[in-house]
Amino acid sequence: MLLSPRIGRVLSAVGAALLIVALFIVWYNIARSPADGPTTSTGWDTFPRLRIAILAGAALTLATAVVPQTRFVLAARTVLGLVLAALILRRIIAPPELDYAVTKDAGVYVGLAGALAVALGGLVDSTRKVVEVMPGLGTGGDTSRSLPPGDPGERVSVPNLASPEPPSAGEARRVPDEPARR
Repeated sequence: MLLSPRIGRVLSAVGAALLIVALFIVWYNIARSPADGPTTSTGWDTFPRLRIAILAGAALTLATAVVPQTRFVLAARTVLGLVLAALILRRIIAPPELDYAVTKDAGVYVGLAGALAVALGGLVDSTRKVVEVMPGLGTGGDTSRSLPPGDPGERVSVPNLASPEPPSAGEARRVPDEPARR
């Protein structure tokens, strides 16, 4: 089954939306009486610096979903998601210390799921094979080409398409990125 070429973008955009929504969901329940102050806290209320990092990360994620998908963009999106996930995971492992008992609530987990979706979206897109369109192909005639059978990890020498003569049977050709063998 082939995945849509936009599945990673969509997954990351959904993750960015989850990150934003998570900021306004309850992250922590505080065991104190209502007379002593609020008994719940959202991500927005609790973390002044983390909320800015999450909002900036969500905005950058949405920006990477609309620009051309280069290797750098995909890697940046993946790393961004992993960094946000680590920041949120830190808040799951070590919630804020107060004089009252603090328990985690759904918001922190929704935020973690959103950050992981951002990272997964970058990974999904970066695992697709990129096909470069060659000038002159697609202008008529048979443009289909297939590789000879062999091991998936095996390096295959491809004939120079610009060469006026096709290679003869058994003729060795040097692959440009491999050193000459003796």
